[in-house]
Amino acid sequence: MEKAILVGVDGSAEALDAVAWAADEAARRHCRLLVVNAYVMPRAEAAFGWSPEAIKEDAASVIRAARERAQEVAPGLAVDDAVIVDSPVSALLRKARDAAMVVVGLRGRGGFPGLRIGSVSYRLAAHSPVPTVVVPGVVPLGDTEVVVGVSGDHRAAPVLAEAFAAAAASSKRLRAVRAWSEPILPSPEMRPLLYDPDEVRGSHARELAEALRPWEERYPDVTVVRDVVEGQPSVVLAEAGRAARLIVVGARGGRGITRLALGGAAHGLLHNASRPVMVVPVQ
Repeated sequence: MEKAILVGVDGSAEALDAVAWAADEAARRHCRLLVVNAYVMPRAEAAFGWSPEAIKEDAASVIRAARERAQEVAPGLAVDDAVIVDSPVSALLRKARDAAMVVVGLRGRGGFPGLRIGSVSYRLAAHSPVPTVVVPGVVPLGDTEVVVGVSGDHRAAPVLAEAFAAAAASSKRLRAVRAWSEPILPSPEMRPLLYDPDEVRGSHARELAEALRPWEERYPDVTVVRDVVEGQPSVVLAEAGRAARLIVVGARGGRGITRLALGGAAHGLLHNASRPVMVVPVQ
């Protein structure tokens, strides 16, 4: 039995955008959708006109709206729900252990208006035990290609596994991107002596082909385009994924500082990409 896709909701428009993407993905993968709302009971709720009953009704209303949005996108989709009294991050991390992925909006209710991504989404992407998809508002749900950033080490395997699975469930088209940068040299005059761009580009292309080979054999119906591009990974991937259904990238994972646990490429994409970004935990 396929694991459910988990989506976190808080009543915001961004959360409903995440529900739409998650419902569409669940329908494509023939799995259930689990809608979760989590809240912490205010200590002085009565002083601000709130009562436990009112807070519970607000949570129920949030769930109803999410279920309605899911059915609009994917009529007949099996949808479960849960309301949890806990911090959203703790609740979603706990539920994520049994999910295929967790999906959230770019930001929710509250927080700092000047920040593009909310703290809940950012912390989930950094620490979730399963892939986290951050949906940046209203996005097309069509069959466009999946874009994946491919590193040059063993950490590429779990990222490619998720990218190929996502492509197989949608357009069956995958764009695999290797970004690279010139090394820092003592002086420009030494460049011809120490560095051959064509040779370096060719080496990256061979490594990319080698990393993709077992996955292309496993998913023969997925058409793969390979791109080796000079530039900062987050910038290259954001540009490559401007029309993508999904951009897939790896994160270091772990319990450390959130920014370090996330990694530079994922951090940059979450702040700049115009399409949904899947952050895959890797070790």
